[in-house]
Amino acid sequence: MKKIFILFILFIVCCTSDIPHNMEGELEERSGRWMKGQEWSWFWYSYQFKIYSGPAFLNHKNGEKKEKGDIVNGAKSGTWSGWDEKGNLIYKGNYLEGEEDGMWKGYFSNGKTKYEGRYKKGKQIETWKYYNKKGKMTTEETYFICDEKCEESHFPRPCRREGKVRTSKDF
Repeated sequence: MKKIFILFILFIVCCTSDIPHNMEGELEERSGRWMKGQEWSWFWYSYQFKIYSGPAFLNHKNGEKKEKGDIVNGAKSGTWSGWDEKGNLIYKGNYLEGEEDGMWKGYFSNGKTKYEGRYKKGKQIETWKYYNKKGKMTTEETYFICDEKCEESHFPRPCRREGKVRTSKDF
């Protein structure tokens, strides 16, 4: 009886572990949310999908990893990283409820910074800096942020200028 109980507990722990799931084969995107499940049940055809939460990844066709991060309530959340087909890191940034949010940094294949800046609700904000392959800054752009005065002029509609370049300097 003890052995059966231990095996049962071990089975439960193994089934609920946070094993990363491939977003291409094991997960499916429906209505903007990542779902996990199957289309066929034991005796009849039915959809048995549940909103997925947990680690996830994507691979390139050559098997190298392409993206890796967490999904919370079916949407990308937290820190996500992306790689090119040779395995070089090409970006690292944060998502919040499926939209880019927070600091983002892009990289050239030689490891030098390509760009850096912040997102808010999927739109570029504040100052973004762009670099060449040698690491020298080439462009600095400032993006429009909708403040209280701006919001009063168009509320309740969304701001059309938010996320657009306000100033740009080349070096």
